[in-house]
Amino acid sequence: MADTVFPTDADFEVFYERHWKYVYRLCFSYMKNPSDAEDCVEDAFVRALSRDLPFEDEVHERKWLTVTAINICKDKLKSAAYRSTVSMEEDSVPEPASEEPEDYSDVLEAVLALPEKYKDVVWLFYYDGYQTDEIASMLGRPPSTVRNQLRDARAILKKTIEGGRIP
Repeated sequence: MADTVFPTDADFEVFYERHWKYVYRLCFSYMKNPSDAEDCVEDAFVRALSRDLPFEDEVHERKWLTVTAINICKDKLKSAAYRSTVSMEEDSVPEPASEEPEDYSDVLEAVLALPEKYKDVVWLFYYDGYQTDEIASMLGRPPSTVRNQLRDARAILKKTIEGGRIP
């Protein structure tokens, strides 16, 4: 019988408590909607629960969750059903479901408005503290591409913030 990732419910609960806030913030940065972010978080943890192989350590858990959550969010944003739902709800403003207030500083708002290829690397580098080689591995990009995307993103952010406008 193969090792299970979470031999007991208590093991999964510890895993969930250790990572849920991080995964929620990451999903919210993509979905910009508490309800959709919560759905993506749930999907990420369901995938973790259904894994056949155990994680090596907490760093491996976090990296796996990061890539999984980003992919889930991107897939949901690409889906036709999601786009039609969002266009129908444009005028409604949902109440935040999180107990933590979200930081909507100008910098964060500018980061969230970046194109995905830049937002991914900026988020992982500045907000999660990963190194460019780790980000490259996680996103399946060459390290030089990640460094170039960080450079380009910084230039966009500088222009955006100095100009006083958020794209």
